[in-house]
Amino acid sequence: MAKNTNTDKPSAIVIKLDSITGLDTARILSGYGIPVYGVADDRGHYCTKTSACRELFITDTSGDGLVGTLLDIAARFEAKPILFPCSDESVRVISANRDALREFYDFVIPDGDVLLMYMNKESFYRHACEKGFLVPHTFFLESGSGLEGLPDEAEFPLIVKPALKSPEWIECFKDKVIKVNTRAELRDVLDSGSKVAKGIIAQKWIKGGDSNLVSSISYYDGNGAPQASFVSRKLRQWYTENGDACLAEECRNDEVARVARELLSGTGFRGIGSVEFKLDADSGKYYIIEANVGRPVTRIGMTETAGVPLLYTMYCDATGLPLPPDREQRYKGTKWISLHRDLQASWKYYRDGKLTIAGWLKSLRGVRSFAVLSLRDPMPFISLILGGLTGLFKNPKK
Repeated sequence: MAKNTNTDKPSAIVIKLDSITGLDTARILSGYGIPVYGVADDRGHYCTKTSACRELFITDTSGDGLVGTLLDIAARFEAKPILFPCSDESVRVISANRDALREFYDFVIPDGDVLLMYMNKESFYRHACEKGFLVPHTFFLESGSGLEGLPDEAEFPLIVKPALKSPEWIECFKDKVIKVNTRAELRDVLDSGSKVAKGIIAQKWIKGGDSNLVSSISYYDGNGAPQASFVSRKLRQWYTENGDACLAEECRNDEVARVARELLSGTGFRGIGSVEFKLDADSGKYYIIEANVGRPVTRIGMTETAGVPLLYTMYCDATGLPLPPDREQRYKGTKWISLHRDLQASWKYYRDGKLTIAGWLKSLRGVRSFAVLSLRDPMPFISLILGGLTGLFKNPKK
């Protein structure tokens, strides 16, 4: 990582610092000599113990409190800071208040209509289908309508998710998406989900293991031109089958890179966008699973370790600085790990007879990027250990 000790650089405000994505974003930007400030919901979260931030502000990052806090602290900065939202909720808040915030801050996110199209899964899947992109067979279920929107010939298992991800859905199900194997299971999910989501989507489950999930993350500048991209695949995830990556590696996949570029470029997209695909074990085709826009993803640290300065490219573009000259992925085989989550996932795979200790050790070869563990910034990991790893192997998801 290139280092720069110039303290005259505009500051970066990392929003939702109390997350792995926020922590790694703060560390990456701080590594370039950028003054970093954090905004978080939970002061006690282990990620807020980082030394990468000069100051921490506590507020509701998913509501009006975020706007109030940003306006309150704006006067302390001589140059406009750059906002780096690290959650869907904070992206939506910034978008909804972009006119008020633009006077004091710079940020690169899609225009409101484009952002909503990508963030609302119903509009996103409809757009992808209309443009001829390959997505799993999808059913749009109205809240309170039960199984009326599901034809009799629908194949199970299905993946159920809200049209708009929300804290209420996560609180209800403890997961972003739910896998159901029968109509009775689907009915139970709809009964609960209709209380916390206005629109619910059911999709055909695409067969294949964790390593069949491949993502392309890109940065499009303020003019809508692609400036950096990075392709990687999951090796393990937590929760298993439908969670976030906990072990991943960079890979070359020209088809995924091409389709992701076509999907984002056709809408006047700006900012950070990540598109996830899954390789169907039966057909050998890649299906678009989801898009995450306006923010980094959990394994953003891998892009930096692998030599693709995606976040710094965004910072330079927002501030008017020259873009980093070397932004091409070089396919070093870099692996990234979220160690505590991978231990949870690996323990589940081990209990299910899908992973051996020798296999786990072999899978760690090539790991060069860590989500929380850092010798230069040890306190988040120490805080994580002290805060509750004693329950690591208890009650894994069945």
